[in-house]
Amino acid sequence: MILLPVIEREFRAIARQSLTYNLRVLGVLALVVVLAMFWLEGRAGPDAGEQLFVDFHRTLFFSIWLLVPLLTADCLSRERREGTLPLLFLTPLTAGDIVSAKGIVHGARSFTLWLGVLPVFTVCLLGGGVGWNEVAISALVNFSSICLALGAGLVASAQTRVWTRALATAAVLGLFLFGCFVWMLPWALSLYQGTPLAHWLPMTGDIEITPANGLAMAIHVETWQNWLTSSKSGLGLILCSYGFASVLCLATLYLLFRWSARIVERNWQENPVSPQVLWMQERLFKPVVFRKQLRGWLRWQLQHNPIGWLEQRNWSGRLVIWSWLAVVSCVYSSLFTNLALYQRAFHSLQNILSLLLAGSMAVSAAGSFRRERETGVLELILVSPLRERQIIIDRVWGLWAQFLPAITLLCAVWLYGATFLSEASELPSVLGCLVTFATLPVVGLYFSLAKINFMGSLAWTVGLHLVIPAVLVSVAHYEHPDESGLEDLVVQCSVQLLMAAIFGWRLLVLLKRREFVQAAG
Repeated sequence: MILLPVIEREFRAIARQSLTYNLRVLGVLALVVVLAMFWLEGRAGPDAGEQLFVDFHRTLFFSIWLLVPLLTADCLSRERREGTLPLLFLTPLTAGDIVSAKGIVHGARSFTLWLGVLPVFTVCLLGGGVGWNEVAISALVNFSSICLALGAGLVASAQTRVWTRALATAAVLGLFLFGCFVWMLPWALSLYQGTPLAHWLPMTGDIEITPANGLAMAIHVETWQNWLTSSKSGLGLILCSYGFASVLCLATLYLLFRWSARIVERNWQENPVSPQVLWMQERLFKPVVFRKQLRGWLRWQLQHNPIGWLEQRNWSGRLVIWSWLAVVSCVYSSLFTNLALYQRAFHSLQNILSLLLAGSMAVSAAGSFRRERETGVLELILVSPLRERQIIIDRVWGLWAQFLPAITLLCAVWLYGATFLSEASELPSVLGCLVTFATLPVVGLYFSLAKINFMGSLAWTVGLHLVIPAVLVSVAHYEHPDESGLEDLVVQCSVQLLMAAIFGWRLLVLLKRREFVQAAG
């Protein structure tokens, strides 16, 4: 069978990637962090095992929907960029064989994330309160999630050869399939209630089965336990409904495989841009007003910051600046129309906005040097008269410029709103936000060179620069609960500034020694 050597080749290629091993380590570390937070919050008690199982299941469930589509989004598009996809079609392989091989291998890697964290789940069993019923339902929910998330990544990877578009498409399609999954769980249970099986497995209780509580069916272990104890036959009905949902998700994955194969079969050759796309680019993305000023600004940018100019020379790079400014403006416009709601959650909403901006900046920084490294432009930059230190400074300035309008608006509204919407001082939070935005690009740029895989560089950037300082602040706050926010600010800023200094120096060494190719492996 010719498909088996292709699968073996894919397994060997993935086994050489450090992300395959680091993914399991990061999964275990995420659950260890959840366990540490559970202990620091003092939630130990008779039902500690049950509550910890709830937290573990939610963490694993959302991690699958977040990571699996993004990890799979570049499997086919990378073959098209490197020119190896046409070589595969020179063999007797069909498009379905290629997609199946990619799907099997990346599905196996996704299941290793699941299997790697199973030993940590034994802590819940030792704590008591968790039976095999909850474990079986959790396994069915996570299996269904992996099937749909894997299909979203394959379809997105087959659509385009540009990795940024593939990631964006995978995120959007994954969100859509997540909504379908949440809607499907109540529908599957309702379907069983309308069959003769429901007469043998009756369901009683006060839980209404509607699409609105579909998310509760996916992540709330308390909902499962209420249903399981509602009647003697509730267990069979619950397992049948979740099993039916898993079979339906597996069938959906097969259909997504077929869809991806049709896309690959139609688009594996690089065709010229269609007239419709050219017309759309001409109408939507060509400057209409202030064209002279835009050319002058880009010319000035090229002369004073050529490395930052690479980030903003096309419309997609400039779109990041104004899209985030538009998003933040729309959020504030809707919030200020309901000041009562905004006042109750002022601090939380500001923190959510700052985390979203920090996540977007981490994505931009972690993939900053990826395009230049793939096309060979980075080698040309290094032989130019620009010094390595200037390359780093100019790229950091370019990343800051992309988010500067949105960050300025965020901090201005934060300080102004704190005067009448918050009783506590918000200045430490604003200063911590500014330090995060100032130091995050340096760490992201280092990992964009030190890791060949985008998801690996993004995971290390977020984990080291955002998660670790947050955990240290929580530990310090637990040990000294009476301290003000100023002490938390000192801990956070000290860690982030230290990391920026260390990784900035390491980034300079990589560029000077031209070791980024070896370090990327």
